[in-house]
Amino acid sequence: MKKIILISALFFIIFSGAFLFLCQSKNIQSKNSKKKITANSGFNGLLTPTQIPTLPPPTATPTPTQEEIAAARKKAFEDLNQKYGPCRFVPVLMYHHVLNAQAAKAIGATNLNVPPEIFREQIDYLLAKGYHVIGLDEMVSQIRDNTLPPKSVVLTFDDGYNNFYANVYSILKEKHLKATVFVISQFVGGDRYLSWSEIKEMSDSGLVLIGDHTLNHLALPALSREDQKNQILSAKTIIEDHIQKSVRFFAYPYGSYNSVSEESLRDGGFLGAVVTTNRSPQCWGLPYELSRLRIGPTSLSLYGL
Repeated sequence: MKKIILISALFFIIFSGAFLFLCQSKNIQSKNSKKKITANSGFNGLLTPTQIPTLPPPTATPTPTQEEIAAARKKAFEDLNQKYGPCRFVPVLMYHHVLNAQAAKAIGATNLNVPPEIFREQIDYLLAKGYHVIGLDEMVSQIRDNTLPPKSVVLTFDDGYNNFYANVYSILKEKHLKATVFVISQFVGGDRYLSWSEIKEMSDSGLVLIGDHTLNHLALPALSREDQKNQILSAKTIIEDHIQKSVRFFAYPYGSYNSVSEESLRDGGFLGAVVTTNRSPQCWGLPYELSRLRIGPTSLSLYGL
């Protein structure tokens, strides 16, 4: 019996010692593991607040004064005039439809429309402000000859819609004003477009200059060289055959063009072409980049006129 108790006690001591050894071994491994994680942690070796270098505050870009803006614009104009001049600031206004609001909505042209009553108000505003409404051809030649009247403005209408004849031509005749209409030759006589007889009548009046807007209103840079020439020059020939006058001005469809477009215009004897809308001056040395202002159904005073 004593032997059993003695053996049991001895076994208990051995077991306890082994258990304590295993526990200590795990604690040591756990500590070593934590140390290893800490050593590999991104937080190891961080600078203390006193060690963080002080960076200088970002330099703020000073807001230019009105005088500085005016001086920069004057310098840009002088540079442009020296390189491509003579140059003049002449607003060339761009319109599409002149329809009542309901009719414009019916054909999905609300964003390209100025209602007739607002168009009349815009014309009256220009005249009251002392503007000279001249033809696009007159603007180009008068810039060249330095005979441009002060406060000149040009009216242009894209695509050749029949509402021009109905709602604009009568105002031009009433006030003896000039405008330019750029027609798409293959669309003439179609639904919502001018007829050749209307185009010829307006051209013969001397108040409406007829310009070329291509055969089918395709974006020119997407076309091959031959297709571009065809769109521009074939349309020119067709229009000239109907109005019995030379067509010397052009409007780029969607305002897009490239060097081939300009080459085709030079080959065709064009005197000028209007581009996408901006406020750049008109320069004799850049005849195929005449800028325009797209006009909406609002006061022209909002356009700086």
